[in-house]
This record gives sequence, C-alpha cells and structure tokens, in this order.
Amino acid sequence: MISAFEIFSDRWGFLGESPIWSEDGKCLWWVDTEGCRLLRTDAASGKTEVWGAPEAVGCIALRPDGILLAGLASGIFLFDPANGRFDPACSPESRTDVRFNDGALDPRGRFWASTMHLELTEPAGAVFCIEADLAHRRLFDGLWTPNGLAFDPVRHRMYFSDSHPTVQTIWVCDYDLATGTPSNRRVFATTHDFAGRPDGAFIDDNGIYWIAGVGGSQLLRFAPSGEALEPVSFPVTHPTKIVMNRANPRSVFVTTRRTAPEEEKHASGHVLRAMLL
Repeated sequence: MISAFEIFSDRWGFLGESPIWSEDGKCLWWVDTEGCRLLRTDAASGKTEVWGAPEAVGCIALRPDGILLAGLASGIFLFDPANGRFDPACSPESRTDVRFNDGALDPRGRFWASTMHLELTEPAGAVFCIEADLAHRRLFDGLWTPNGLAFDPVRHRMYFSDSHPTVQTIWVCDYDLATGTPSNRRVFATTHDFAGRPDGAFIDDNGIYWIAGVGGSQLLRFAPSGEALEPVSFPVTHPTKIVMNRANPRSVFVTTRRTAPEEEKHASGHVLRAMLL
C-alpha cells in the first residue's frame, strides 16, 4: 500500500506542521510552528528555503496567485515569497491567549482555520472561515485543540477534529460549497482505541480520511462510512499532518514533531515522504 518513509527535506523543525503541496509539483511548503519559520522544500533536490515569521505559524494555504495565507498567533497574514514579508490581513479572533493551529482550503478557495488556547487550560479554540476577500466568520467554538480540517467535494463534506486527550473526536458536516456553509454536524469517528490522537488530515481520491495519529507512530485511516481501516505504521512517534501529491507517481508527505534533541537521527522534526503503491 505504501513504501518505506524517507526524509524529504534537508532542514528540520521543532514542530513541523501544515504541509502544502504546490499544484505545479515543484515544491512542498510547510511550517515550523515553535521555531516561527516558514519553509519551502524543492521537490527534486530536497533543498529547503527558510523565512523567519514574526510569530508562531500554525497553518498556511497557497492561493492561485502564489501568495500564502498564514495563520499566526495574532491573526491571518499574507506572505509573498517574492519579498519575504508577512503582512497582516485580518484578525478574526479578539482573544490574545490563543493562536491559530490547523487550516485547510475548501475547493472554492475559502481558508478554514482553527485556534487553540496557548496554555490549554480551557476549551477556547474555534474554527473560522476566511473568505477570499478576507471577510471572516466564526462557525464552531468551545474546542480544546481543533485539528483535522479537510474537505470532500464529491460527498459534499467538511471534517474537523479535537486532539485533546479527553475528546479525540472527529466530526463530519454536510457542506454547501456554493455558500461555504456546514450543517448537520455529527460524530464521524473517535480515536480513543488507537495509538495516537487525531491531528492534521487529508482526504484522498477515494474519500478516505487520513489523519496523523500524533504520539502513536501511526497514520489513521477512515472510510467515508466512518469505518476504521488498517492504520499505516510511521517511523517516528509524532506525525502531525499529512498531504498527498495526487499526480503519478503518487506520494505522501508527513510533517513531524521533535520531542527530544536526540531524535534528530530518527527523523523527528523533518518532513517524511513515502510512495503510494
């Protein structure tokens, strides 16, 4: 089903997150949240460019014009790789004790991004929709660590999860793509019986929901029905988010978190790649 994972990038991060595969197939964008860095890894060589960010970077999305949307601690920023500058775009959240965490584009280019409490002492997280014109809406709140944002345009679905150990739940909503409106939120699956909590996710061409089992050395997979499929073993303990290159040969990219300095030799904090067989 999948080949052995190998290190894809020549740089590592403390908390690798939010991998974005470029549509032209030339690079992978990702972030080091705790290192306050944005990274771009060349697909052919693995060479990685690095830009410092003014705040912790939780999530990114790539617009068709090549500008990135970035969810930082204080709000949504625009990043232009031509000048390397982060410019404030909008501030959907008024609280200063939260930061942006996970994010995903819907098929119409809306940026859905979630926030989490910095100290995780209360369920202060929320999920926002940022429109192309940077207008924004708050759709879900009362969450601890919202993650797992993904869209299935074939089945008209939106997914998101809460990674907190006491929750570990993945929800699915019916999704009106024309208006960007989710409805009928319901439990899709829980991960209490699996190694690893639900983190960043991706929907493949068959509608299978892949989600990183952070802390459990696994990539978890669920059929559209919510049935748990066989997990994919992962070589380090903390995978954080998965993305796929849908072109042939198809490949999987996974960001990881480093939990101890000596883990560098075990590929923690890198981006890992495997081929879909």
